[in-house]
Amino acid sequence: MIDEFTLHQRPKAEDQKPRRNIGFIVSYDGTNFSGSQRQSNARSVQGDLENAVREVFGENVNVALSGRTDAGVHATGQVGRFALKHSIPVERLHLALNRVLERDVRIMKSWQADESWHPRFNAKSRVYRYTIYNAPIANPLLERFAGHVRDELNLETMQASSTRFVGEHDFAAWQSAGSPSGGGTFRNVIQLKVASGVGAFGIETIEVEVEANGFLYQMVRNIVGALIEVGKNKLNASEIDALFAGCDRTKSPPPAAGQGLCLVKVKY
Repeated sequence: MIDEFTLHQRPKAEDQKPRRNIGFIVSYDGTNFSGSQRQSNARSVQGDLENAVREVFGENVNVALSGRTDAGVHATGQVGRFALKHSIPVERLHLALNRVLERDVRIMKSWQADESWHPRFNAKSRVYRYTIYNAPIANPLLERFAGHVRDELNLETMQASSTRFVGEHDFAAWQSAGSPSGGGTFRNVIQLKVASGVGAFGIETIEVEVEANGFLYQMVRNIVGALIEVGKNKLNASEIDALFAGCDRTKSPPPAAGQGLCLVKVKY
């Protein structure tokens, strides 16, 4: 005879299943997020995803992301993972979670990953794109997704100076206060492109795309901030070299606004 205590303590069948390592790609409009990293008193991408898993599958999970994005920063290609016991087919998992997620965050794809795979530690490089709207008056359609620069920018000068950032360098002058200690400040920028183009709603913008093996805190925004000063003819290539050599963030231009930045791809 099984008493009531034994019955209630018997593990559910779902609890006895091994956890599957679920990989996914998530896109989000970062405007209303305090950042991607979980926070106790503010909305975050990680927090929303973990809450959605709990609501749909009844499991507490720890979502790991490929990299951290700050408040207001967006993503079209953020990559993450979590371990799940539920037996839902993996190709339907993201559809189930999207039903309860807010409209400004969507899981675009999900798959069963190798047990040892980690979105951050297995990444070879990450690609960020910064959008600049260069016009005297801000365009309301780009208010959430582009940094607005009123002064006319010299695109060719920006392109010529961008080569200074390519390659392996000490980027101490291009990290903001709050960078994690350890790991050093050397990074390898694989490519950096500055180009004009016509984007959403047929609006012309300047796009700065940066791919590197790793990024320091606000490194892309700081690089873009310097390139904007170059475009205004307030900074030249030799002065960029001097900033690299000085390794002093306080002497570098301020960072570009956060809403213009988007994590577009993580390469493995």
